[in-house]
Amino acid sequence: MKALGILVLLTAGVAALAVWDPFHLLVAPWFAGIAVGVAAVFLTWWLTRVVRGKLLRGLITTFAGLALLVWGALVWATITISPGLAVLEEVPGPPDSRLRLAIVEVQTWAVDGPTYSVRLRAGEGLLTQDSPVWVGLGEGARPAEVRFADGGTVEVVSSGGCGYRSTVNAVTLAVDPVHRPLRLDGC
Repeated sequence: MKALGILVLLTAGVAALAVWDPFHLLVAPWFAGIAVGVAAVFLTWWLTRVVRGKLLRGLITTFAGLALLVWGALVWATITISPGLAVLEEVPGPPDSRLRLAIVEVQTWAVDGPTYSVRLRAGEGLLTQDSPVWVGLGEGARPAEVRFADGGTVEVVSSGGCGYRSTVNAVTLAVDPVHRPLRLDGC
């Protein structure tokens, strides 16, 4: 019973970390969805072992089953509705850096025309990190230039010639500020 309690605490900690997502993982919704679901199953299992009385156990199991169905539907909807990011071009980071900038076309269900974004990325596979740096407006042009000004600064020049600079954290991929232009016709 003690081992099951420790397992519940460990999975709850992993689930909390996945939901918090301090490292901006590209597949964070998948990690969070699975981790929270597994933690809920272990918590339910532990509660049904600790609680006495068949009625209370049945209520706990029923409530947990319904909660897992709702959670699964929310995770599925989040993943399904999230826009696709088609990489158009990648710009490598500074020498000896794992960072890169990706110009992506954001693919949504809406038919507003192409929307472009610049993303800071690091890593490969399931542990790929991804953070937005610049998010364009619908029907706007892709940026004219993206580059690393130095190891901790990135610069995006829009098609209209406006320059946007952001500082980046190479470990967590935190970006400050994330630029979202308000107009297509100017800065």
